[in-house]
Amino acid sequence: MIKTKALLTLAAIAATALLLSGCSAVAAITNAQSKVQACTSIDKTFLAVGAGITNETSELSTNPKAAAAKITTYSDQLTAAAAKLTNAQIKKTAQTAASALALFAKDLTDYAAAPTSAKLTKFQADTAQLQPTFVAVDTACKF
Repeated sequence: MIKTKALLTLAAIAATALLLSGCSAVAAITNAQSKVQACTSIDKTFLAVGAGITNETSELSTNPKAAAAKITTYSDQLTAAAAKLTNAQIKKTAQTAASALALFAKDLTDYAAAPTSAKLTKFQADTAQLQPTFVAVDTACKF
C-alpha cells in the first residue's frame, strides 16, 4: 500500500513536471512573433523611411551631402528595425530591403562626395533593386 502511494505520488509529480514543461513549451511557441505582429512592428518604420526617401531625393540636386546623410540615417533605422524582428519570413524580406537601402545610401554618399566621378550605371542598377525589395515587404505583409 505504501509502495503504491509512493508510486502514485511519483507519477503525479512526474505528470506535473511534464505538464509544466509543456506549459513552458507552449509559452515559447506563443511568444514567437506572428507575421501580423512582425508586419505591424516594422510598418511605421517603412512608412517613415519611404516618406523620408521621397523628401530627400528631391533635395539631392540642391544639397546632395545632406540628403545622402539623411538617407543613411533612414537606412540605419530600417536595418535596426529589421534586426528586431523574430518572424523569419518577414525578417528576411525586411533585411533584404534594408540591405538594398544601405547600398542606395552608400551610392548617394559616393555621388555627393564626387558627383563627376560617380558611377552612374552602378547607381542606376542599385536604385533599380531598391523598389522591388520594398514591394516585396509590402506584398509579404499585404499592407
